[in-house]
Parts: sequence; structure tokens; C-alpha cells
Amino acid sequence: MSLPKSYPREWKDIENKKIPKKEINEYLLKFVARLLKEVKEGKREDIDLGDGFSIGIMHAAAYKLNPEVYGFLFRLDDYGMQDFMGHGDSEYGEMLETPEEVERELKRVAKKLGIKLDL
Repeated sequence: MSLPKSYPREWKDIENKKIPKKEINEYLLKFVARLLKEVKEGKREDIDLGDGFSIGIMHAAAYKLNPEVYGFLFRLDDYGMQDFMGHGDSEYGEMLETPEEVERELKRVAKKLGIKLDL
């Protein structure tokens, strides 16, 4: 399924610049937190965590993201594809490979920026 169909509200909010620039980092971290929560509840496959990269890095490219948020989202780029593409790292650190790694890093970035997450 395409991202606009999977996440219509988020897609439109970002595309139409309804998210103020000062709130985009929190918005994207909370989006990934929601994905993570839905994975834990069995409502999504863990490969869907990689959608955080697509929504945040590719679709929200017009926004200037905090470097910590950008690096975190970038590390979700190949999420779920390690079996096909191999394990790797990036200029932002190790690519994230498990929901536990995503949660740990998400919490670290949110804490650093003073963002409260519902996890």
C-alpha cells in the first residue's frame, strides 16, 4: 500500500505544510512512536517502522529537521531489509534493525529534545 493511503492524515498535513516548522520534529517522533506502539500491539508489521524514514526524510524534505531527528529517521531507511541488503551503518550510526533498537533510540532522541512520547 502507498504511503498516502497508509497515512493519509500525516501525508496531507506535511504536504500542505499544516505542521508548523517548530513542531515538525515532535510530530515525526510521535509518528514513529505510534508506529512502534501499533507494532507492539500486533496491528502492524515491524517492517512498517521504516515508513518513519519515508514520511520524515523523503516527504518532509521541505522542513529543516533537527540533526538528531534527521539522523534517527535516516537510520530507519532500510528497516526490515537487512536480510536482503545486509547489515550496515551510516554516517548517523548503526542502522536500526529491531523494534527494541528503534524504541531505545526514539526515547533517547525524544529525551534529548524534551519531547514526551506515549510509549
